[in-house]
This record gives sequence, C-alpha cells and structure tokens, in this order.
Amino acid sequence: MADSIPIRFGYILERGINSLFYCWVREVTDKGEIFRIEDPGKYWIISWDEYRYTEFSKARLVKPKGFNTVSLRSRSVFRYGVFQLNAKLPKWGDGPMLWFGFEAEDLFGGGVVHFMLRNDRLHAFSGAWGGDLLKLTLPNFPKDYYLKRHVYSIYVHETLALWFIDNRLSGLAVLANTNRPHVIHEGPPYSIGITSMKPSTTLGVLMDIDGGSVDKEWVWDDIHPWQIRVLNGDPKPSLVLELYRMNSSELLKGEIRERRIMSHPLPALGLRTTFLFKSRSSGRLIIQAYTLNGSWEALDEVMVQGNELTSYTLEGALLVRLLYEPRDIPTKVEIADAIIS
Repeated sequence: MADSIPIRFGYILERGINSLFYCWVREVTDKGEIFRIEDPGKYWIISWDEYRYTEFSKARLVKPKGFNTVSLRSRSVFRYGVFQLNAKLPKWGDGPMLWFGFEAEDLFGGGVVHFMLRNDRLHAFSGAWGGDLLKLTLPNFPKDYYLKRHVYSIYVHETLALWFIDNRLSGLAVLANTNRPHVIHEGPPYSIGITSMKPSTTLGVLMDIDGGSVDKEWVWDDIHPWQIRVLNGDPKPSLVLELYRMNSSELLKGEIRERRIMSHPLPALGLRTTFLFKSRSSGRLIIQAYTLNGSWEALDEVMVQGNELTSYTLEGALLVRLLYEPRDIPTKVEIADAIIS
C-alpha cells in the first residue's frame, strides 16, 4: 500500500523520485498565475555521484525565475509520523519561505506540523483548516545552518508534536481543538504552545519553496534523498526530560538560593506525566496547571523530604509545571526529571 512505504534513499535509488513524490508549481504568466502538476525530477535535481562521502554532485531543489511556488509532496502518508532531515539550509534573508515537514495537502486546506525558514529564523507551525495556525519561533537554531549540515526532526503523536534541532528539543505543541492558538513561551529551553485546531495524525511530507522575487532563481543546495528519512511513528511519546527553570536554558537541578523556583511547562493532555524530584532540603512541591484564560492554577501539593526521591504522576491537564519551595536555603536540587508517555 502507498501509505505504508517509508521515504528513504534506497527506495528512491531503485525506483526514482517520482515513485514517492509528486510536484506542483505556481507559474506567473502574462495572463495570470498557472497552477499545474509537474515532474518532481525537473526541480529536485539529483545524481548518485559522490564527490565526498554522502555528498553528491547534484543535490538541489530549484524554484526557477517566473515561479511563485515549487512544492514537492509525498505520495505516501504517515501515521504518527517521524520526519528527519540532515542538511544545510539556504541563507536567503528576505527571500522565499522554505517549508519542510508534514502537511496534509496545502497550507490553506490541510493539517500541518512542519518547519518554516525565513529571514534567518526557523519556525514551527502546527494546526488545521478552520483555525489560526500555531506559529512558534524556535530557539537553538545554529548560526552556521547554511555552512554545515544539522539534523531537523519532527515527531507527531496523538496529542503532541515535537520539533528537534540536532536532537535537542526546540519546540513543543499540544495538539487540541481550542478557541485560538496559545503561544505559552518562545525561546529557551524550548518554545511551547497549543493549537486552535488539531491537525490529523496522518500526514504527508512536503518540501516547498514559496514566495520571494519571481525575477530570480532560488536554489536550495545540499538536499538529496539520502538526507531524508520519514517513517510511521507511535501514538504516545517516550519523552524523558530534565526540568529547566521557567523561560531559561538553566536546569532546575543545582544550587538553590531562592525561596521559590519554577519549572518550564510540560505537556499533559492525553499523556501520563511523572515528576521525579530530590533535594537536600525538605520543602513543598506545588503542581500547577495551565488554563485557557492564560493563568496557572494550583492543582496539587506534595511535601518532600530532604535527600529522599519523590515521584508524582498526573493526567488530565493541558500543561503542567512545578514550583518548589525549600524549607532551607541555600540548598541543592539533586534530581528534577520528567517522564512523559
């Protein structure tokens, strides 16, 4: 079946790009814009001749002069998909938008969970037709993104989408139907939000160059089938995280001199979230839940004993975070982890 064929270079080497992708373009003419299906090999130009290991003499996606859009879409769709790209990205500045990841069909009518590069910033988009898309600017975007390859990954689960850069969590979206998208935080340690309309968990793949001046050719170099892997995934995540301080790249564990410290939010919708916590001082843990009016409300309290591991598990919230109030300061938090499944 077409929807069970993974995207990997071996299959394309045997069958060709057309076996896994189709292509549509928007061309500007004197009579207006023409939308049509095209041969993907006309715009995704590749060879299998290496000039260096895994680097090929031809590996580029081209949007020619006179075109608004060149878009590659997978013939297969992926349930709870896993998308991984190991590539340099183009440094276009104020040029076209580069989209890559998962999308049902198009931005205007389908569900999306993908990356978008523009103006030297990398964003995460998620949502579906009928609501505004959630847009998050991602931290941890390497400054040398156009000079060397980095790994960009997306994991789509039942109620959660995750974006990784070089295996580091950079974006997280709770997939739900709400009245509007909620951007909870953008920046370190990772950006986090809630969609307004939940996208499908069965999505195709896109690689799309869109916009920019039609008076010049735009080229994404160093993009080859060898560099892309797309597979079916799992409905539930297996996510193990160290807790960070709220809106910070600093871990929660370590020396504590404040009367209260707060963790960065974690997803909980449709998930089982377990906190593991250990401090040298006794104290109080307050578990807070996020509400759609933007407030954080106390959900529960747990007393912790010094030098003893505390485990706390919860379900049934959108997002949760921990507040720790030590009895004695300074003290040291030895363990502050979360297991999400």
